Amino acid sequence: MVTALVLSSVLSGLIATAVMLVFLYLPLLWRGAYYDTLGSIGAIYLRRVDDRSRLLGGITLFAGGIFFAFFYGAFVLMFMLGSFPAPSYLIWPGFPLELNLFYLLVGLVGGFSQGMFMALMTTFIITDFHPLEAFRNPFTLILSFLIGHIVYGAVAMFFQHQLLQLLLP
Repeated sequence: MVTALVLSSVLSGLIATAVMLVFLYLPLLWRGAYYDTLGSIGAIYLRRVDDRSRLLGGITLFAGGIFFAFFYGAFVLMFMLGSFPAPSYLIWPGFPLELNLFYLLVGLVGGFSQGMFMALMTTFIITDFHPLEAFRNPFTLILSFLIGHIVYGAVAMFFQHQLLQLLLP
């Protein structure tokens, strides 16, 4: 069970973080306001924004995505193996893997909660103490963190449920 949780958390954390990054940088398509998350994280360490700082920011963000995927996996295991089963909101009942919308909804709620917490905490920290002035705009920070974490939570919970169904006996 522990091996299944580790494998599913690593894979779902990588997938969910990649999808979150797509949503964070989506406003670039229409030249809208966006928050350079990778540059911001890397600039905390290197005090500049370039390709090296974005790479360091990406490594840090993906490591955090894998870490938080363990919590989503624990919730999935709680519903799959615990005494309180998840409600059945099945999409295709005859499909080999159960596609239950309950996990997607729980992921949306969890991602919203995580996004609110991260947005509020980092707003106070980043807008006051970030070494570069360009990353001190609270509106784009809050909006991008909230949207990004909602997407992350939904994707992480969905893939955790799918992968743990495959990995558990």
